[in-house]
Amino acid sequence: MLTTRTVWITFIVYLAFLLSVAIIENARFRQKNARGFATAGGSIKWPILVMTYIASLMSTWVFFAGPGAYYRGGIGYWASELSYICLFPLIMHFVMNKVWVINSTRKYTTPADFYYDRFKSPLLRVILALIFLSASFPYVASVLISISKAAEIATGGAIAYQQVVIIVGVVIIAYVMIGGLKSIALTDTIQGLAYISILWIIVFACLFTAFGGSLGNALYAIWKNTNEWFSYPGPDEWVPYSARFGYPFSCAIGWTVMLPHVFVRSGYSGSDLNTQRKLMFLTPILQAFVWTGTMLIGLVSIALLPGLGTSDTEYIIPYLIQNVIRYIHPTLAVVLMIGFFIGSVAVGISTADSFLLVTGSIISEDLLRHTFGLKLSEKKQLLSVRIVILIVGLVSILFALHPPELIFTLIMFAIAIVMPLFPILVLGIYWKRATRQAAVISAIAGTVLVLLTYFVWNLGGNWYGAFGFAGSLICMIVVSLLTHQDPEDSREFYEALSRGEESCYDMIQGSKGHVFHACMKKHDFGARKSMRK
Repeated sequence: MLTTRTVWITFIVYLAFLLSVAIIENARFRQKNARGFATAGGSIKWPILVMTYIASLMSTWVFFAGPGAYYRGGIGYWASELSYICLFPLIMHFVMNKVWVINSTRKYTTPADFYYDRFKSPLLRVILALIFLSASFPYVASVLISISKAAEIATGGAIAYQQVVIIVGVVIIAYVMIGGLKSIALTDTIQGLAYISILWIIVFACLFTAFGGSLGNALYAIWKNTNEWFSYPGPDEWVPYSARFGYPFSCAIGWTVMLPHVFVRSGYSGSDLNTQRKLMFLTPILQAFVWTGTMLIGLVSIALLPGLGTSDTEYIIPYLIQNVIRYIHPTLAVVLMIGFFIGSVAVGISTADSFLLVTGSIISEDLLRHTFGLKLSEKKQLLSVRIVILIVGLVSILFALHPPELIFTLIMFAIAIVMPLFPILVLGIYWKRATRQAAVISAIAGTVLVLLTYFVWNLGGNWYGAFGFAGSLICMIVVSLLTHQDPEDSREFYEALSRGEESCYDMIQGSKGHVFHACMKKHDFGARKSMRK
């Protein structure tokens, strides 16, 4: 539908803009160590943190399979998507804000650093590194595949898939290597605003073109032609009772906090607790906004084009533009197709760059430095992270050019595979009796249960990581009660937590003896402690 020239011009201008932003940000904030490069050193203010979080959390699913999923899953699927959002503020307040408080003095780089500091287990570090890599590495390749597919669809196959993979891959590698999380956070913010705006422009354009802007007319058309869309568990029975628990529960934990790139953002990168609170309350609103826009595209599509097969609904946005909008408003159709392409690129790159950065950090820090004992100066350590990012990026490009089936298999349970790590995190913070032996066994047992859920019991589509979570929790409690770890191993960890809470929260005595926590700005905990002395 779009000419090759139009897509290439749009593509090159967009990628050049992103690369320019990364270069400028790197000139403004030159990172001197691997931690600053990978986490921004806890310096990101709330507007940027909220947008980089939401941009990196989403994927090309928003513009590809997402609207088709609502087309086939019905209104119950949308309700299931939204049901986990209320849990995010609770998890942030009771878990990830604690992680942030401890990190403010302990200065972590990778998610495994936090676990190691609590349990002092090199074996646990390796296990976590492998689990996090299995959840993140394939995403880089899959996003390159999706962006290339968007270019193919937009031009009717005129653009070669391989060319897009190589160009996008090289640009992502370049600007991640140049600026680290600081530049990624800014480009993610720009891309997040872009894809959310484009998503809703497509919603309103389709609704006004097809139904004169009347949502009621669209709903009436669905009720008249395919009223099972309003049924439970949906026209394709996507939301049975098991999925009503398993899917939201896994999303609330695995997707929103435990995938390594969002773990770093929600636990390490915020500048102060006020920033953490903004992230805690604004993220659910933005998630609901995005999912509602995606659902409305599916709603308009089934109202206009009922009875489509799965293969057509997987790409329902371009299908709708080409088969409906194009014949009503040809110019608008061209604009919307460009928007679909840019939106797919924006949401895809903002996910891929985040996974690429965290994957490079995990390999460089957890494996090369801490496991294999590679001793480097801060400058050379930062260089090693960049080299690893280059290698990982090039391997991802090769995988995207010739994708093995394993990539898509790993993506299928990426959210589930990290869920067993959550009980270890929570009990590590709140229960001093928890031991390293329990943490190791829980991580292994929970991962095995997730694999069994998907590949033996064939229950992954409904239960996701719920069985792995339960197994990990049980093992963590039972094994901790049966084993012992020297309290000295975690003394500094808990001192950091206690000192951080004392410095970060102003304790206000209530009229009835209750204590309320009022969030204060970030302080230098160590300096404050010295002043008290």
